[in-house]
Amino acid sequence: MKEYKGYLFDIDGTILLGNTIIPGAKEKIEELRKAGKKIRFFTNNSSKTPESYVEKLDKLGIKTQLKEIITAGIVLLDYIQKQYRDKNIFIVGTEEYKNLYRKMGINIIDNIKDFNNHKIDILIVALDTELNFKKIEIACKLLQKNILYFAANEDLVYPIENKVFLPDCKALCNMIELCTGKQPIYFGKPNNIILEYALTSLFLKKEEVVIVGDRLYTDIACGNLNNCDTILVLTGEGTITEKSIYKPTYIFDSIKNI
Repeated sequence: MKEYKGYLFDIDGTILLGNTIIPGAKEKIEELRKAGKKIRFFTNNSSKTPESYVEKLDKLGIKTQLKEIITAGIVLLDYIQKQYRDKNIFIVGTEEYKNLYRKMGINIIDNIKDFNNHKIDILIVALDTELNFKKIEIACKLLQKNILYFAANEDLVYPIENKVFLPDCKALCNMIELCTGKQPIYFGKPNNIILEYALTSLFLKKEEVVIVGDRLYTDIACGNLNNCDTILVLTGEGTITEKSIYKPTYIFDSIKNI
């Protein structure tokens, strides 16, 4: 296997399953750090803040710095802050995620009484573990007018313990598309914008970095579409028999085998 200066590790299905650390993950991260490798945790999960991930990983024994956490939600927030910070936004997402926008002074509107005369400029959909039918109803009604529509990531599901999978951001967007015919612009893996954000954080070139993840259509696709090497681990969603146009550079049973 080629030597890399930087590792972009997916979290759910690669490092963790729900609140359980995958055996050997802590030791492998420590081994790479001791070897002088740069680490970033490179996740499409948009329900949590980087601070929450630092706290969660620390509790599980993986000491992490805030700068090492890169989420699709943060990349989308960065884009909104630079391009649309004066706009009114409705978010299908957790309160934790919405509070990131509020802290930046971005106007988040939760209650809409008149859909014929609403002032919403942008609809954002993220992984929402607090989802209710009302949020989906509002999103569908908002898209009857020509507003901007962004979403954090293209994951259909995310894995937790015991090989159970739960709906992720794209599953929510698919529901909305069935009702409205409209699709969002996505910001997470496999899109180039999140990889460039990570490379800038690492101060490395993509040929010096490898993406490690459990999904072919996001993690491995991110590498394939952007000419970056990849490692597929078999502890999450992806399987060795899964048919896909996206092919990993390497396949390992688990992160501990890298």
